[in-house]
Amino acid sequence: PRQEDVDVNETLKQTISLLENYARINNIDIQVNLASDLPIIAGDQAQLQQVFLNLISNAIDAIEKEGVVQVVTNRAASFIEVGISDNGRGIAEDKQKKVFDPFFTTKEAGKGTGLGLWVSYNIITKMGGAIRLNSQEGKGSTFTVSIPMIVPDKK
Repeated sequence: PRQEDVDVNETLKQTISLLENYARINNIDIQVNLASDLPIIAGDQAQLQQVFLNLISNAIDAIEKEGVVQVVTNRAASFIEVGISDNGRGIAEDKQKKVFDPFFTTKEAGKGTGLGLWVSYNIITKMGGAIRLNSQEGKGSTFTVSIPMIVPDKK
């Protein structure tokens, strides 16, 4: 990972714009509520975008047709928190502890590799952050990404 100045909200907006058509053709509304007080942080924008792309596209896939994905940012102590929620089918409790394992997928055969969440987990933990899952079967899932607020070096 390389360190550069990263605007988390702007990175999310760019990622959402990449996925908007995919969501729209499946009748899925992406709702965004971004905190206005987030600082610019030192991080790797490309890797963060990869994490957001994985999580938002998974949320769209979990809904399949007609639903809502919510993307929310806020400050929490020394972290920026990004919440990505869907009102899809949720993840069974016995499978929740495996979602970050390599090659584990809840998608049907041929639809997923089981690497997206594993890669995302590794990117975020190497940054000193965390990803948490809260899911109820039949009600949807929320992935919360905690990104450390590392101040960029003065230029």
